[in-house]
Formats: sequence, C-alpha cells, structure tokens
Amino acid sequence: MIQSFFERKNIFFLSTLILCAVIMFHYIFPFALGVTIAYLLEPLLEKSLLFFRLNKPSWKWVLSVLIILVTIMLVFGPILTLLTTGIHELMSVLTSLQSQTQDQNLLLTFANKTSEILSHFGMSFSANEIVIKSTLFLKGVSHTLLLNIGNALVATPEFILKFVIFILTWCFFLVRGKEWRARFLTKIFPWEKERDLIASTCSSVLKALIVANVLVAVVQAFFIAISLAVFGVPRFILFGMIAFFMSFIPIIGTAPLMLGAAAWCYFSDGRLFAAIGILVSGLVIGLLDSFLRPYFMKGGAEIQFFWIFLAIICGMSLLGVPGAVVGPVSFALFAAALKALELAHEQN
Repeated sequence: MIQSFFERKNIFFLSTLILCAVIMFHYIFPFALGVTIAYLLEPLLEKSLLFFRLNKPSWKWVLSVLIILVTIMLVFGPILTLLTTGIHELMSVLTSLQSQTQDQNLLLTFANKTSEILSHFGMSFSANEIVIKSTLFLKGVSHTLLLNIGNALVATPEFILKFVIFILTWCFFLVRGKEWRARFLTKIFPWEKERDLIASTCSSVLKALIVANVLVAVVQAFFIAISLAVFGVPRFILFGMIAFFMSFIPIIGTAPLMLGAAAWCYFSDGRLFAAIGILVSGLVIGLLDSFLRPYFMKGGAEIQFFWIFLAIICGMSLLGVPGAVVGPVSFALFAAALKALELAHEQN
C-alpha cells in the first residue's frame, strides 16, 4: 500500500495539488469557508430533495441556490443590519466625545477626578499631565479608527471578490461536494478507515464549533444586555442583539460596544462608577468567552476541556482566525487516532 502510494502518477498528482494550493493561497480562506458550510448543509439539501421528491439534477442546483439565499437573509442580513446600527451608535458616541473634549472645563474636571482616583492607588499624576496624555490617546484612537476605515474602503473590491468566491464555492460544493470528496480524498488518503475517521471527526468538531459559538454569543448578549440595563444605558436590548453578532468577530468581539457604552456613561452623564462597572463587566464577559467556548465544544469534539482550550488558543496564535477551527480539528483527529490505535491493540 505504501509503495503504491508513492508511485510516479501519485507524486505527479500531489505536485499539481500543491501548485494549485499555492495559486489559491490568497483566496484559500473564502474557498475553505465555502467548502465547510456546504459540507455542513449537505444533509439539509438531501432531506429537502427526498421530502419534495425531486429527482432531476437541475432541482439540486435550484434548491442549493434557495438554501444559500435563505441562509444569507437569515444570518448575514441581521448581522449587517445590527452591525450598521452598532457602528452608527458608536460613531455618535465618538462624535459626542469629540465635541465634549473641546470643552476645557470638562477636560479639567475629568483630569481632577482621574487624578484623585489614581492617588488612592499610589499613582501621582497632575491634572495637566492627565489632560495631555488623554488628548494624545484620543488623537491616537481617532487616527487608528480613520486609518482602519480608509483601509476598509480601499479593500472593498477585494472583499467583494472574496465574497463572490465564497458564494460560488458554497453553491458548487453543496451540489457536487460528495462527488469531489469521493474523487479527491481517495487519492490523498487511500486508507478507508482513516478516511472515514477524518470525515466523522471533522464533521463532529465543526458542528460542535458552530453550536459552541452560538451558545457563547447568546450568553454574552444576555449578560451584556443585563449589565447595560443595570448601569442605565438606554436601548440595552438593541445593544444586546448587536453584541450577539459582534461576539462572532474573533479577537475584537464585543469590546467596542462596551467601550462605547462606558464612554457614553462618563462623558455624557458624568457617571464614573457606571463607566468603570461597564468596563469591568466587559472584561469578565470577555473572559467567559475563553472558557465557555471550549466547555460547550468538549462534548461534540469528544476531548477534554483542557485540550480544546489549548487547541483554540494555540491555533489562533499560530494561524489567526482559521486557527480557531484548525486547532480543535487537529487535536480531535489526534484523539480519534489515539483511540483507534488503542482499540486496534486491544483487538490484537
């Protein structure tokens, strides 16, 4: 088996595969995302075809397009709407903050209060030092925000192209994914048992990852809405809904929302302790994300909490956003391979 695997025709096939991967490297993420979502939605497509008794191949394409459109409307529509609303509210807070920071009396009051608070912790800063440092900080934040907005506008055509690749990949592999897996995986993994092990493990981990992300988003949105309501922030239900979708954004998450709410409490209402309370709540809720996600995943991935936690952290530190998926899949494959090896030894 090993000798036949390294025949000339197989080496040539692997060489062409590597060449294609290098060519697709810049767009590998939208391609991989489209393949993954198509794989997860395959059962829905097959059940729909059986339910409506649609046997013609053309109906498979029609239903695939309908599933994609419905998914986009149900998922991406609310995400874009709520994120747009959240960005608008955040920009309103920043605009209010900018206008109020031009008031010298307000700045002096803020500096004196901050100086008194810091003195209780053994840190001595004069009001003038705090005004200078705060002004420099706000200028840095504004510059970074404008720079990121500019970069986003410049990158918009590329984003559209990646989105098109994602949608086309999703549609194609939703219809032809099973056929291509049968053709492709048998060449990469000629061992049937290992191939089945990879398929079952990846499927369970991906489903567990989706369930974990949704549950974590619900928990975060609930506690954020409660904390904003407790500290008197208006429209806390809307912000809780925005937090649900923002929690899916890696690394950044709900931090901008909580920072904006804290800034509004202090600079609009002058409530320092409410601002501090919101920041502390945001920090605690952010830490919950790091522990709840591995906890919710451990059942579906069939590995312990420690290994899931380690896989997510190490995967993201190495590969960024894709590492949150690649890490747990890799560790789950290792656990499944170890279990299969132990069973083989017991049988022998």
